[in-house]
Amino acid sequence: MTIHVLLSGELHRDPVQRTSASGKTFVTANVRSQSDGEIIWCSVITFSEDAQAELMRLRAGDALSVSGKAKLGVYQKGDEYRASLDVVASSVIALKPKPRERKPRQARTDGRQFDPRDAYQQPGAGVDPDLNYEVPFG
Repeated sequence: MTIHVLLSGELHRDPVQRTSASGKTFVTANVRSQSDGEIIWCSVITFSEDAQAELMRLRAGDALSVSGKAKLGVYQKGDEYRASLDVVASSVIALKPKPRERKPRQARTDGRQFDPRDAYQQPGAGVDPDLNYEVPFG
């Protein structure tokens, strides 16, 4: 039975990129999801290039959302049995913004500093003397 899930949580460790014996790359990660005070550990694997790139951008502790096919499991810790979830992710969304790329400002080549207020304080600034601004009323 296949279950489709949308899971939100935090990365427990940094994701790991691996290569299969056939040469195909994939990424694995462990996600800790909490619901109603109960923690569920999820093993995530993805073969999608987009999901791999998004996962590899994240680090331990980062929040994310994963969607894909899941399989429920049970593991034993000491005398206690706990639920686990194995997810084959088709998409991954980081729940933190991507860093913005900053563009360098263009420097003036004439050595003067530009103050945008100067454009509004000079008489005739922004007026092209070659244009005829007469507007006919009538």
